[in-house]
Amino acid sequence: MIQTRHARSGLFAFVSLLTMLLVAASWSVVVAQDSEEPELTWAPLVTPPPLTTPPIWSPTDQVDGFAMGSPEASIVVEVWEDFQCPFCQRFTYEVEPALVEQYVETGDVRFVFRNLAFLGNESHWAALATDLAADQNMFWPFHDYLFANFGGNESGGFHIDRLLEMGEAVGLDMDEFKAGLALDNARERFAEIEAEARRDAGALGINATPTVTVNGVPLQAPDFPSIADAIDIALAKVATAEASESDTGDE
Repeated sequence: MIQTRHARSGLFAFVSLLTMLLVAASWSVVVAQDSEEPELTWAPLVTPPPLTTPPIWSPTDQVDGFAMGSPEASIVVEVWEDFQCPFCQRFTYEVEPALVEQYVETGDVRFVFRNLAFLGNESHWAALATDLAADQNMFWPFHDYLFANFGGNESGGFHIDRLLEMGEAVGLDMDEFKAGLALDNARERFAEIEAEARRDAGALGINATPTVTVNGVPLQAPDFPSIADAIDIALAKVATAEASESDTGDE
């Protein structure tokens, strides 16, 4: 008799537990059905401000892709930069204008920009966008817009939508530009940009931005006095060589 009561008591407890589980399960199903799916978005977490017009514009005469100045210039100055590098932005505003005015516009120097994009994903997209802009010979105004709208590393300033706005602002063929920014095309092209940068910068031992070279020789500092001294020395060597050739020809 005692065993029967225990069996009945155990059966009652089991039935009660099973009932509670079924009720809980049905309640959880109802809750799951009533709850809404969260909305997902790929928009940047920080909304950047409207595009800023560049405070300084690069000259548009004698430009060819990434280069500025006479193709016949005896001195070639290259600057390796990342568009998310604040020191590159400072170089663009404080050094580049004087360099262009005193040496590029006089025909002595051909000035060339080189992409060294290593500071993050937005650096990669900016480098790609400028490569596409250079195809349309609009690199320099695009370059000006990028530095004018740099708001901090990976801040959304070079988000794809912003790059499209810049493309429209400088007057790019947008169908061609968008095609180049399509993911598969973009990956393939950036791989080429990165490989070229690693090869050329690596050969010169360049691993920081901005780095300036004068006729292929990297300078210790990218300030105007250092660059001007290097250019003047190179120009003096050219003048000496030309004078020597002239003297030889007169004999």
